[in-house]
Amino acid sequence: MDMEWWKEAACRAVHWSLPVGLTGLSLGWTVYAVGEILAHQAPAPLAYTVAGIYDAVWLYALAMETAHRRQGSSGKLPASLGWLFLVTSVGVLVTHGLLYASPVVAVIGAVVPAAAKATLIMAVERDTTRISAAAQRQIDAVRSATRDQVAIGRAVTRAKADRHKTAAHLEREEHTARGKAHKVRHEAAEKLTKLTSEHSTADGPEAVPALFSDEDLTRVLGTWTQEGVSPVSPQVNPVSPIGELPPPQGEGHTPLDWAALAAVATVAGVETPKPGEPLSEEQLTVVLRWLRHSDNPPLSYRKALAAYRAAGFSAKEERVRKAYAALTDAEDAQQ
Repeated sequence: MDMEWWKEAACRAVHWSLPVGLTGLSLGWTVYAVGEILAHQAPAPLAYTVAGIYDAVWLYALAMETAHRRQGSSGKLPASLGWLFLVTSVGVLVTHGLLYASPVVAVIGAVVPAAAKATLIMAVERDTTRISAAAQRQIDAVRSATRDQVAIGRAVTRAKADRHKTAAHLEREEHTARGKAHKVRHEAAEKLTKLTSEHSTADGPEAVPALFSDEDLTRVLGTWTQEGVSPVSPQVNPVSPIGELPPPQGEGHTPLDWAALAAVATVAGVETPKPGEPLSEEQLTVVLRWLRHSDNPPLSYRKALAAYRAAGFSAKEERVRKAYAALTDAEDAQQ
């Protein structure tokens, strides 16, 4: 308890040392200046007595003003007297310096009482607003918690921003990959169309023969698992063969569903396309859509072109290829 009291007393002494020192210096200098000026007009004892009374009234006004500030009350008279005596003291010290010393001394003498007044006001304001140690600890705790919340909020916001940025990059890469794949498919279709038109493959096989049959694959995997290489027995199902294109009528194959073609044409709002007649772009698209979806999965361009020719429709190869590409693009866009 004694240590805390001595510590608090020492802090207060340090806090009030500068205002008290400057105020004492200002009062002593003012007594000397006022007394020396009045000594030329009256006896010296009387002159210095008046100077002492002057400083006593000024000091009392400062004390009253300080008390009112610490209590938070309004002391207009002490404050007015304090400022009046401050201005008077500054004027007296400037006059005394100019008359009996130098301009530098006059300026220094004017600064001292102003500095004493300023430091006294600051000391009183701090002493008035000083809070207890317990309240200060609570304030520090609140500020610490607030800083923690702000730091966490910033971290969360940055994490969300990084997540959105990463998602945007991944989406861009996905779209880029899809675009490249789409471009490759179109280039492959164009090359296939060009090679097919330059080199007839009517006598060649419709599909590349399998180099490794499903039976061979099943037998090899079964032997592999029986030898203990893998503890997992793979379940291999035969690959479903690709559905063949429905050939034209009259060759012993399933006939085309001409009623479905008429229905598709009606939905598209065009006349039903007929084999051997010139077709508009809309009719050509209707025929290709009808042929493409005549089987599941939809027919490729090569098979759709073969079915188009077999059904008796005629058009230039380039025109059919462009119409088929536009049809597949439209279907991809709807997915």
